[in-house]
Amino acid sequence: MEALFEFLFRASVSMAVLFTLYWLQLRNSTHFKANRYFLLISLMISVIVALVPIQYQVTVQTTAKETFNEFSGVFNNNISSETSDINSNNNISFSSILHLIYFTGMAIVLLRIVIQCRKPLQIIAKSTPKKINNCLIYENEIYNTPFSFFNRILINPKYFKQDEINDILTHEKVHIQERHWIDLFIIELLTVFFWFNPFIWLFERAIKQNHEYLADEGVLTRGHSPVRYQALLINQLMGTQVIGLANHFSSAQGPTRFKMMTKEKTAKRKLFRMVWGIPVLAILLVAFAEPEYKTTVTDPATENISAIPINKETIKVRGSVRNEDGTVLTGASVIIKGTTTGAVADKKGMFELNVPKSAKSEIVISYVGYKTAVMKINPQLKEQTLNLQLEKEVIGIKINTNTLSSDRDVPPPPPPAPEEFSKSDEPVFIIVEDMPQYNQGLYGLEKYVQKQKNKLFFEGKKLEGKATVGFTINEKGEVTNIQILTKSNDIAAKAATKIAGEMENWKPGSQRGKAVPVNFAMELEF
Repeated sequence: MEALFEFLFRASVSMAVLFTLYWLQLRNSTHFKANRYFLLISLMISVIVALVPIQYQVTVQTTAKETFNEFSGVFNNNISSETSDINSNNNISFSSILHLIYFTGMAIVLLRIVIQCRKPLQIIAKSTPKKINNCLIYENEIYNTPFSFFNRILINPKYFKQDEINDILTHEKVHIQERHWIDLFIIELLTVFFWFNPFIWLFERAIKQNHEYLADEGVLTRGHSPVRYQALLINQLMGTQVIGLANHFSSAQGPTRFKMMTKEKTAKRKLFRMVWGIPVLAILLVAFAEPEYKTTVTDPATENISAIPINKETIKVRGSVRNEDGTVLTGASVIIKGTTTGAVADKKGMFELNVPKSAKSEIVISYVGYKTAVMKINPQLKEQTLNLQLEKEVIGIKINTNTLSSDRDVPPPPPPAPEEFSKSDEPVFIIVEDMPQYNQGLYGLEKYVQKQKNKLFFEGKKLEGKATVGFTINEKGEVTNIQILTKSNDIAAKAATKIAGEMENWKPGSQRGKAVPVNFAMELEF
């Protein structure tokens, strides 16, 4: 839900900035068609920029991952996900209240639109239309003022007795021909989601007002008398707008509408004012950009490249890689220690590798979520067969909530890494293993824990102590198998379970592009 509110906030800020630009630069322009597109594109950009922010990569170099091997034997991979009721039934969090208010507002605005559309749809369904000038006309006595509803025109029969009926029909026909209902549909849909944002209502008003300018312009360019047309508008009653998805003939009345009808056409060069939207868009993109943390791990098992001299004499090493349950670990990496030469376990878990004949020759077998194994090769043999069995490991995370600061700065990008290897004729074996990543890495996880800690309630009981919570990040990035591994007291255990249970999805771990589950143990100190 926090991601939803963050999206709504970003989109609302974008709408406010872009509408301000329209108000300052374009609202008095007579380039009505250009204004129409500017308003619609501004809304679309606001949503897209907030929904899909650009990302920049920050690479953080760390030492080899910490493991809590003492939990490997007690971690239960078959336990179902648990949830704990930390907050009592009488305590409602501020976040829950915000959710209730937001979705209630959405329901009210959506209900308003449904109620407004009900009567026009009933009229269209129950009456037979007249076809005049290729327009479908529906007579009704419910609405006093004529309006277009999608590609239909609803009109009170009294208007057929007036000489200005052609002016009225021409006006509504312009709305239909230029498909103004598409704009109305988009803006009404957005008001459902952004009902709390005053700028969405300003956008709605500006779009409907611009529609009337376009329709008025269309009537006058078709040869209708400007004086008679303006007199017709003055004689119309100031009826209220009955439906958001309709263009009403008498809407947007007032001095501004008459002024825009008689105003001298704005010079085309002033269309370049829209260019201001480019730097504004660039500022929004930069403001909403998100860092993507990529952690590079230095593993002692595979460092010191080229420590072993490569001889022409080799030992053919073949074998299989499985886990403790006998399941094949397809894609497991098998690499000669100290070199960049390796192999990959196939679908049956089998591999074959030529290892230099040396007393120091060893191979390193790794797979995400399992302990890395190092096997010594017997230099006395010409061929060697190995049946390797990897044990699951528990990746350790330690977070002391008492030392976290809610306004801690994002760690700066590290300096450029030195060149990894010198050029060589030897083939380079790439170990494609990715550990699960929380949004923004450890920094993002710490921020989440701090935020959750501040929302926990325990009926007056002080939150203190330690607890280690185990969980699994499955192939979909979901947090599963939540279990308490150690605890100093029940309150700390409940808090740890609550924090783990409400984490958003992680980026799942992968072995050569295939998502795999990984076990974690998070030690929390309150």
